Amino acid sequence: MPSPQVSRRKRARDQRRINTSTRGYGTEHQRLRKVWAGKVEHGEVSCARCGKWIAPGTPWDLGHNDTDRSVYTGPEHRKCNRATSAHKAARKKRQAHQAGTEARHSRSW
Repeated sequence: MPSPQVSRRKRARDQRRINTSTRGYGTEHQRLRKVWAGKVEHGEVSCARCGKWIAPGTPWDLGHNDTDRSVYTGPEHRKCNRATSAHKAARKKRQAHQAGTEARHSRSW
């Protein structure tokens, strides 16, 4: 059986091979990203999520509405964009845990 580290590397390699269309970012997304790329590289854009300036050369993503992926909000710092889904998943997990029991303790008192 391969070690967990080997599996992780293989998954990461496989993810890089998947193109943007396969991941749900089709021609419209690619066209919009190309339009924004010039503005970002000239330092003319602020992050749609945090409002701070996106410095030229900084990694960025084309952000979309959290509830509707078909609605684009504009360029976002990569860190701002990718932190959102992580926070959303953690919040969902926390809410599910809280809904299951009012208070969970290591001992029953």
